[in-house]
Amino acid sequence: MIEYRDPITGYMIRKYTDGPERNAKLYFTTENFSVDDKYFYFNKNQTNGCNDGGCYRVDVETGDMTLVCDESYRGFALDRVKNQAYVCKNDNEVYIVNLDDNTMSKVGELPAGGKLTTHLTAADTGRIACSYHLPNKIYSLIILDPGKEPEIVYRSDYRLGHAQICPTDENLIFYIHETEGDAFQRTWMCDVPERYVRPYYVEHPNEWITHEVWSADGQEMAFMKLRGRVMIGDKDGRHFDQAAESEQLLHPCLSRDRKWIVADRISYLGVDVQEGVVLIERETGKQKLIATTGSCKSGADHQHPSFNRAGDMVLFNNPDENGIAQVCTIDLKQVMKDW
Repeated sequence: MIEYRDPITGYMIRKYTDGPERNAKLYFTTENFSVDDKYFYFNKNQTNGCNDGGCYRVDVETGDMTLVCDESYRGFALDRVKNQAYVCKNDNEVYIVNLDDNTMSKVGELPAGGKLTTHLTAADTGRIACSYHLPNKIYSLIILDPGKEPEIVYRSDYRLGHAQICPTDENLIFYIHETEGDAFQRTWMCDVPERYVRPYYVEHPNEWITHEVWSADGQEMAFMKLRGRVMIGDKDGRHFDQAAESEQLLHPCLSRDRKWIVADRISYLGVDVQEGVVLIERETGKQKLIATTGSCKSGADHQHPSFNRAGDMVLFNNPDENGIAQVCTIDLKQVMKDW
């Protein structure tokens, strides 16, 4: 771990990895920190000639790293409340990880021969859900209740992705039609008991909706309306507000109290900008560039910023000189001094 002063914003940044392999934080649609905020988690690609790839736990203060699971595991995601995580081995064996001691307990199996299309997610009841590509090539939404057999609750010819069960409602799963670009109607909700699906944000012509995430309490969703508008909608998809607008924003993430938004600023759709991380005060709309970064080599190397649980630190990817993600944090207490 090293500390450096951002040459443009002037704030101190902690950098925990230095490549040359890709080291990327978890996606912004899952918690990234342990419940006490002592640790965060990231995925490391295997170094050439070394069997060291996998998901690591990092001590925020010291930078000490511990391997939690190797690259045979996928879909690692943290629980919103409990100090545990969920992960899938061999694409179908589902485990709960006790983050106090990193022990694993198998809780079930998804259909053999398929593949996750997103990380695992869980509601506060313990129900696990994911989008899954079945071996017969049909896409699906699957739930897994501890101690029970998995259930396929929806099937589709569309490529389903970004499935996120509502953190406080086990009967509601958000998902998207994944086109890797614009979609005619991207955002959907699945009612689990009724096996009924409906659009979440109903798109009009020339609207480009993307990068959606639940609030930690499951009451709202944040998402982007390109170019650069952060939208927030209620749980039912009946009311939507524009929370912020700025140049080239992407990947909005809400703090747990829903008072703050953090997003990356990225060169895309033919517009080049100084890439970095932007902090937004929801009530006032005030925003500030708090960290600058290198330019991303790929979508996987985007900054994907997210808050710790206390809301006083942001974890983000900082692409290196080759555009490869490396993991950094910024302590927001220094930002608040001159907010």
